[in-house]
Amino acid sequence: MKFLLVLYALSVLTTPANGGAVQETLDIIRVIQEVTHTILKSWDLIDKLPVAEIAAGALIYDNQREMMEKIEVVNENIRSMEQQQAKNTALIMETLLREMQDKSQMLHRLNQLKDLTKFIDLRYDQLEGYEQHKDTLEPTTLVKFAKWNVDPGSSSLPWLLKLLHDLLYSGDSLLSGLTVSFETSPDQMCLARQSAQQFAYQLFTKAAFTELKGYSMMEFSWMVLRESGRGNFTQELELMRENYQKRIQHALQVLQKVVSKSSRLYWRCDPGEDGHVEGKTYDRVTRFLQGFVENEINLNEGQNCWGSCPEYHDTRSFGCYQPEEEFCGQQPACKGRLYNCDLAESDMSICLSPNNSSRRYKYIALNNNGHNEDCNSEIREPASWSRWLVMRCHYCFCLCDEPGPLSDRYFNLRDSMSDFKQNKVVTGVRFVKSNRVFHLQLQQAELLSRGSINITSLEWQPVEAYNVSDVDIRDGYDFHTLSVDSRAIDLDEISVNSTDQVVTGVRFRIFNKHLNLEVRFSFFNFSNGILIEPQTKSYWLGNDNSHFEGIRKKMILKESDLPTASDLPSLPLSKDNQFLEFVSSSQLKDASQNTLPFVDVQEVVPHPAVPLAGLGIYYKGRPGYGGFLAPKVVTFDLTKVVMDPRT
Repeated sequence: MKFLLVLYALSVLTTPANGGAVQETLDIIRVIQEVTHTILKSWDLIDKLPVAEIAAGALIYDNQREMMEKIEVVNENIRSMEQQQAKNTALIMETLLREMQDKSQMLHRLNQLKDLTKFIDLRYDQLEGYEQHKDTLEPTTLVKFAKWNVDPGSSSLPWLLKLLHDLLYSGDSLLSGLTVSFETSPDQMCLARQSAQQFAYQLFTKAAFTELKGYSMMEFSWMVLRESGRGNFTQELELMRENYQKRIQHALQVLQKVVSKSSRLYWRCDPGEDGHVEGKTYDRVTRFLQGFVENEINLNEGQNCWGSCPEYHDTRSFGCYQPEEEFCGQQPACKGRLYNCDLAESDMSICLSPNNSSRRYKYIALNNNGHNEDCNSEIREPASWSRWLVMRCHYCFCLCDEPGPLSDRYFNLRDSMSDFKQNKVVTGVRFVKSNRVFHLQLQQAELLSRGSINITSLEWQPVEAYNVSDVDIRDGYDFHTLSVDSRAIDLDEISVNSTDQVVTGVRFRIFNKHLNLEVRFSFFNFSNGILIEPQTKSYWLGNDNSHFEGIRKKMILKESDLPTASDLPSLPLSKDNQFLEFVSSSQLKDASQNTLPFVDVQEVVPHPAVPLAGLGIYYKGRPGYGGFLAPKVVTFDLTKVVMDPRT
């Protein structure tokens, strides 16, 4: 029977290609277009059936099993598309409900949305149940199911879909409200791991799937009713399709407005229950401007104590006076420069760290105050003393700058690029420390048409793991060494607004003694996804604003505790056109043994995968704590996909 062609037509709901965020959006828009077009063509075929065949109930019964097999194909293909969305969508809905507890009106609307979606899904599940019993299903069962779907009433599919649409898109749309809520709530972004613009698409896609299920069931229901001789239903079909098209067009218009105003920024939040783990979620610059206790007599070439500790702004240790008696003979010397000395407390207890540790001291306890940590070595108690009765030799607390095998203070200056010759673009970024050098490592994938990503090609580009001591490796060319007069890093977001450019590389340069980010952009053909002469037409973009001009402002970290000691999650605290310097941790809380900020090494990869339109470096933390230096990304602008969803 030609009626079965209708069910075959619905099988255009094929499994989508693995194309990340853009492809998911294209899939649902494409399916909406193709299902509508193909069903209309199939109705033309059904209209040509002879009346006698339409009225032949026995013939309907004979073909029922085959018809349900076709329905099963349709449902399986819808499910396969939906599975890509299910995990993210469930997480998003759960997060939204959790975040909306104190926003009663929006919470009520969100619960309505959840209930409507569940009700339509349950009805669709009922159709799946019919599939499982297609061999014994009575012909009247499908007729009852069809009437239940389309008969006027508060439980009919047309009414439920109208409620769903009005709730999500009409007036002060829930889509807009939820996207704004997502954008202003770091917790939601942390769980969803996507930008606000991606979130809006995700919500639209979930609603579009629900709409598609309802539309498919309504078309099927009218076919069943006409097939069973219950009527022609020409006017009803026309009205249903007209309303469906109006809802889809209106939804796309609202989506376009929402995404055009939504942030495309994505940054990585602090790790969850497992917490901070060195080498896994963060890493550190080590033994740079580190707290060091030294007696004044060793801070000058004449070995006298006529001055005071604050007079020693830039000096070094000139030996160890009476090493068998004094503290200098009990600790490893500082073999570099000593800066910003100040008077140490006269009564202190020092617990030395092992020689292979990045710390010199496990702790310094002042004024007989106990310390919570156990000391695995002998506690030292250096005290000021007098010489020749006229000189008082005080102990000073200085900052030791000693490059060496225990000091990881290097940043890669080489280009990090995607394999653009294979049409691969950047989809994510993270800091890694390799051979004591910090690198920006890139995730890459093949770029497809219209900004889609081939997610089967996702991979991390290996970093160039050189050693700074290699004879052919040069400071200032291959890498940068942090020093007291060159330890700043600029905090910028480098991005483009064009939809024909994507990120294909990143690097640090030294600009006015600052580490400064540059990003490589390449042009591509939006229709086919091919990069346009990436070797010659790509370009590097950075921010040349300088602190000398007063445009770039300094972020000050002073007497900060370790960021891992904070009970609160880190939040972005920096803005573009700022910079910060690597400094020592709190003298009181940590004996200035760490260099701050720490470096966040978590991967910054939006989900689903998407090309990037920008990269940035920012600072996150909490006041009073040293925080983290971290990368951030700007996701590709998907507005053009909505405006022109051709495939």
